[in-house]
Amino acid sequence: MSQTFWNRISRVRLWVVCACVLLPAGVAASAVQFGTTLSDAHWRADSSVFQCRLVHPIDQYGSAVFERRAGEGQIFYLYQSNHQFAPGEAQVVSLSPAWRPFTGQQPLGAVEVQRRDRALQLDWQRSQALVTELQEGQRLLFERVAWYDREQPVQVLVEPVGFRVAYREYQGCLAGLLPANYDQVARTVLYFGSAHEDMAEAELRKLDSLARYVLADDGVTGIYVDGHTDGVGLRADNLELSRERAEAVAQYLVERGVPSHLITTRWHGERYPVASNREASGRAQNRRVTLRVDRLDENDAPLASNTAP
Repeated sequence: MSQTFWNRISRVRLWVVCACVLLPAGVAASAVQFGTTLSDAHWRADSSVFQCRLVHPIDQYGSAVFERRAGEGQIFYLYQSNHQFAPGEAQVVSLSPAWRPFTGQQPLGAVEVQRRDRALQLDWQRSQALVTELQEGQRLLFERVAWYDREQPVQVLVEPVGFRVAYREYQGCLAGLLPANYDQVARTVLYFGSAHEDMAEAELRKLDSLARYVLADDGVTGIYVDGHTDGVGLRADNLELSRERAEAVAQYLVERGVPSHLITTRWHGERYPVASNREASGRAQNRRVTLRVDRLDENDAPLASNTAP
């Protein structure tokens, strides 16, 4: 094998797992593998009301992660601190563990690999299939050719050791998640009927979710509440109506426990339409209160979605 190839191997600090791993049929024995020894393999649950994670560190590679943010579905991804896979289609296989008599292997399909820290990602349905395999004590194997040599197979192994215990803790975290995350409440729009400040139940539920988020996140620095109307009626009356709407929203938040000093209330009447007032549908969009939630920089936010596990 060329010196250039070995120089590449040295630069990315590859760790070749011993041949005790059961390989899928047709896979060359020379595949470069990343995994964690059984004595060190474990799962941990990272829990908060903002996000739940179930993390499996993988030596010299990164980690396998099940994750669910407040207000969103569960995903699974491989986080690679040591980039290995070439972009393209990776194969996913379920394998019997080393301590169990060989009972075969089960292909679980293909998944697209992208050249980024999250090498591959699966949605809720497919991630739940992986949960089932791990709960049954199966290992997971992800295979793709290397980015530095398209003739070199690379495999990442995920062990089931300690999964069941950590998964119970993870499920407990899921039960306590907020109904929405910051991205979902940062820009909220409430709609009103014609000529009044009363809110429908669906709009009140939006406010309830926003209030719960604000009360949980110490990083929130302010909430801006802006009232608007459609163009029907006198301008002075519309300005007053937009004030009443904005103040009604602010009062609702205060009644739900949001500190009043965080809230800035403004009203604009018909001045800033977002649609034509000539159409009923446009007027319905203009009868609104918008809320903007400001908080500290995302790097200081709790369990930010782009942080490494």
